[in-house]
Amino acid sequence: MPDPVTVTDIRIRPATPDDIPAIVDIINDAIRNSTTLWETRETTVPVRLEWLRDSNAQGFPILVAVTPDGTVAGYCSWKTFRPFSGYAHTVEHSIYIAPAFKRRGIGSLLLGHLCELARKSDVHVMVAAITASNTPSRLLHERFDFQPGGMIPQCGTKFGRWMDLMFLYKLVPND
Repeated sequence: MPDPVTVTDIRIRPATPDDIPAIVDIINDAIRNSTTLWETRETTVPVRLEWLRDSNAQGFPILVAVTPDGTVAGYCSWKTFRPFSGYAHTVEHSIYIAPAFKRRGIGSLLLGHLCELARKSDVHVMVAAITASNTPSRLLHERFDFQPGGMIPQCGTKFGRWMDLMFLYKLVPND
């Protein structure tokens, strides 16, 4: 178990290629052990290095939450909501926290940084697509003024169960 880390100890910065192995560990844990990511195939460092390069090239943020000793405690990112020009100002974001660092306020810190980036950019709407049973994520987003945007019942599966997908959104007041 890592030493106790408080949210005031955490630094948020853009992800680098050196962070990718830790991000892969976080993603693969979510794939193996949760319904937060509806994927069953684990990812790899090469796949995520390409994701980092592509995201950087498109100007999409990938941020990491780093402890004083350099451990990646979580990450967040966004991408275009849908691949059509009419959605150019709408992003869908993701936040994942390493298991040892959950319930310490790191998700709030990451989401706050994403919301601030959106406010300073040309983002008009942020979208969160959340497993409907993921109450902690829903409550986190509600604290940041995300509103219910609808639900699609039984639109995916994980661990042999049908999963409901809930959408939350936030209209972003831009500078």
